[in-house]
This record gives sequence, C-alpha cells and structure tokens, in this order.
Amino acid sequence: MTNTEQAYGKWRSKYMKTYKNGLYVYYKEKSEGSSAMTCSEAHGYGMLIAVLKRNKQDFDGLYRYFQSWKNKRGLMQWQQKSSGNGTFVPGDEGGENSATDGDIDITTALFLAAKVWGKGEIDYRAAATSLASNLWKYCFNHSTFLPLVGDWASAGDSAHVLTRPSDFILSGFLTFYNEDKARQETWAKVISAVIKTYQAQLVLHPDTGLVADFLTLDSKTKTYKPVTKQVLESKHDPDYNWNSCRVPWRLAHYFKLSKDEKVRPILEAEAKFFGDLLTRGRNDTECPIRAGYYLNGKSYVNYSDKAFNAPVSFLFRTLGQTQQLQQIMKYINKDTESSYYGDTIAMLGYLQAENSRFRILFSTCTLLVAADNSLIAVNNPVANQVLTPGQQVIVQYTVNGIPPNGKHVTQEIPNYPDSMDVIFRWTGKNSISNEFIALNGLNTDPYPGSLKNQVYSHRWKLPNCHFFRRYQPSEWTFAMIFQTQYSESLPVPVNHHNATKKIVVVPLGPKQSNITLPLSVVFNATLMADPHHKGC
Repeated sequence: MTNTEQAYGKWRSKYMKTYKNGLYVYYKEKSEGSSAMTCSEAHGYGMLIAVLKRNKQDFDGLYRYFQSWKNKRGLMQWQQKSSGNGTFVPGDEGGENSATDGDIDITTALFLAAKVWGKGEIDYRAAATSLASNLWKYCFNHSTFLPLVGDWASAGDSAHVLTRPSDFILSGFLTFYNEDKARQETWAKVISAVIKTYQAQLVLHPDTGLVADFLTLDSKTKTYKPVTKQVLESKHDPDYNWNSCRVPWRLAHYFKLSKDEKVRPILEAEAKFFGDLLTRGRNDTECPIRAGYYLNGKSYVNYSDKAFNAPVSFLFRTLGQTQQLQQIMKYINKDTESSYYGDTIAMLGYLQAENSRFRILFSTCTLLVAADNSLIAVNNPVANQVLTPGQQVIVQYTVNGIPPNGKHVTQEIPNYPDSMDVIFRWTGKNSISNEFIALNGLNTDPYPGSLKNQVYSHRWKLPNCHFFRRYQPSEWTFAMIFQTQYSESLPVPVNHHNATKKIVVVPLGPKQSNITLPLSVVFNATLMADPHHKGC
C-alpha cells in the first residue's frame, strides 16, 4: 500500500460521514463541541477526492447529499449544522446562501465524473452543466468576469466589489471551458481576467508573490487591489491568511495542467519566498513557514500549519524543486496535529499530483519538446514475449520527458494523453477479434517540468487455462494494445506576451499512437485436458 493510499484510508475514515441516504465531509473536531457539521467547501473537496480515487459509491453518496442541500438558486447551501436531535439545518450565518469555491469544485467533480463513469442512474454531465450555469448567473461579476464571494453578493450589495483569490480555481475554469459549451467564451474570459488579476497582485508585491485573502474593485482604475481592513471574516482579510494560503496549490495545479507560462512568474516568486524561509529556518521540529503573513512577507503568528505547508509542497513539486520539496515534506510528515482543513488540502494535493486522467492540454508559450513524437514507450512486456496461462505480467512503460537532444519548437507543445488503457485482444484465423480491458485509467503524467523520464509499473494476470482451452493458441493470436485516451480539448485564445493585441493559439503536437505488442502463449492442450492435472 502506497503512502497516498494510507493517507486516503485515514482521511476517509475520519472525515467521511453518513447522513440519511447521503455522505458528507465532517469539517470540525469533536473536541470543539461545535454544532456545525459541514460546508460546501468541504463537500467540493470530498467530491473531487472521490472522483480522483474512482470511488463511485462515495461520489454518488456525496452527490445525493448535495442534491438535498441546494438552495433556491440551484447552488449548495454553504453550511449545515446539527439541531441537537440529529437533524441537520442551515447554519446560522446565512447558511442558505452559497460560497463560490464549493460550487466550483462540485461542478468540476461532476464534469470529471461524466468522463469516468458516463451517464447512468445519475446524469453527471447534465448536473454539472446546470450547476455551471447557476454559478455564472449568480456567483460572478458580469462586468469584471471575476468570482463573487457567494450568490448573496448581488449588485448593490457592498460585497459585490469583493473577490476572494481562493476562489480563483483556474483548473476548474479550464474544465468548464472544455465541457460547458454553452458558456465556453465566457469561461475563456474568466480565465483571462483571473490571470490578469494575479499579475496585478505580483506587481504590488514582487518579492513575495503573496496575495491577500480579499481583493476589492477600485472604482477609478477598474482593477482589483487588496482590501485595507476587515471586510468579511477577520482583521487579516488584507493579508495572506487562511483563505489565500490555498493560492500556491490552486495556481500550481492550473500550471501543471496547462503549462501556461503567464503564471510562472507568480509561482516562482512564491517558491523563492517560501524556499528562502526554509533555508533560514533553524528549528528542525517546526516548519519555518508560518500560518499567516502580511503581503510584505512579515509573519504575524509564530506557529505553522499543514493548511499553509501542503499548498507550498504542491508548488515545489509542480516546479520540480526537489530539494525544497524534500525539506518541507520532512516537516509535513512529522506533523502529528490533525484537522480537516490541512488534512483535506494535503489529501487532494497528493491525488492531483499523481493523477493525469483529466489533464487539459493547451498552452500560450514556447516549450521544449522531444525531437520525435514518441511520448510513451512500453518496457515490458516485449513483443512476442512467451507467456503461460495465469501468469502474472509486469506491465511497465515510460512517459518520456525532454531528451538531452530535445528540439526547441515554437509551434507545438507535447500532446501527452490524458490516460492509457491496456486492451487484451485475441484474433482467430477468420480475422474475427475479441477483446477486453486488462488495465484502465493508467497514469500518463510526465515528470514535473518534463525534466526526465517517468516510469510506471503495474501487474496484470493473463487468463487461465480454461480461457485458452476455448481459444487455443494454435487457432488464435494474442496481443496487448496500449490504447491512449484523449479527452476533447480546445485551445483557449490568449494575448501573446510579446504583443498586447495579437491573439495567438499554440497548437498541440501529434497524439501518441496506440502501441500493439503481439504475445506468444504456450499452452499444452493435451496436458490441460487431463482431469488429474492441477495446473489450471
């Protein structure tokens, strides 16, 4: 069992709870004595975790709970609490209203579920499209294309000028762009507006890259700036606090998916700031990254928390900064304190770092790509490898990174598949073929930054002798087909960084073709027909 599997099992047993016919993510500690049970933010995290783990039973349970707590606008009520007799009711502080980030994650998870499981008892795509429509209608400023803090922040409300960078979930907006065809142009504008706002924040604090918990729209310049006082949650609304601590993770995840070079300067500024903190840290028992900073980089608390450290670890991993990643993971692995927020962000980050099935491929920059178009190579089995019925087969393949002789190409980016399936096929002398899926959803994620090759290994068991009695090798041929999977992906038109008005779309390179490996199966039909033979 991998470390991620162990972490998932622990997370699920502690935080996934049942209510009536559904599931929810418990977001408090029993020791707090709070009546609050869950919130839409937690629910979005839970649905993303469930679909990334391909746990349909959990996902459907979470969906049923979501359905029972939609408000009149079709969005999830932001908080539920226990009434004392085991019945849940809306939370006290506008509990029937929505909080934007939760619905963004829920919508994203539903679109991904449609990719994984298709349409069944639940029409995931229809549910996702409906929710995306409601999100745009009620949770976005239609003039600036930035998220509002919730459906309650309508025009005329003082909160209408606010936006929360922790709601800048670009990876979700990319999914909406690709899947929500009715609003595709709108989501492209949202992506562009979010990136421009990030870039404006970097200009304000280039030495740290830190972003405030809340931004407000300047009526004169029509740009967003950090608030200067408490506007919604605490006196630290103008600071890098418990909302914006997620920004390094959210933005790095977008970069991992898109390789959009426009956000790299922000990521690198943040990585340098946090990397320098690790270098200067002298206490081996506590992470020197603190749980709160003014935007100038001065901390205002003297403790650390996983909710701040886990997003930074994802940032280091995405940028391929191995030394810094090892340093911060040393602290995270030693952290024995457990809380919903930090544990859940860390869990989702682990899964997103490993999972490539839902990679969205488009870019706006010049990249180094391999000199040839071979993105994946199968190491084992080899062509015509001799196998016996029931044999365990090591399936190993390499996702190629940039070779030493990589070629600088300005027109294409490497078109890695979203995932890969392995098909076992047998063909008769009359050319009739049959097949089944031996392995599916295999990871095709390249090494971060494609700096080197990434090797993956799996095990699969060849059918036993009963199968080969029916399909004897003397009459049938056998093969394994490594079948690459590509989701429909459309490029987003963006402003080129060297031309303020020129629209440039950089296309993807050629797709990786399927790889077919013929197999030789040794089968003694006479021996296997002997009723005393126990080899089958």
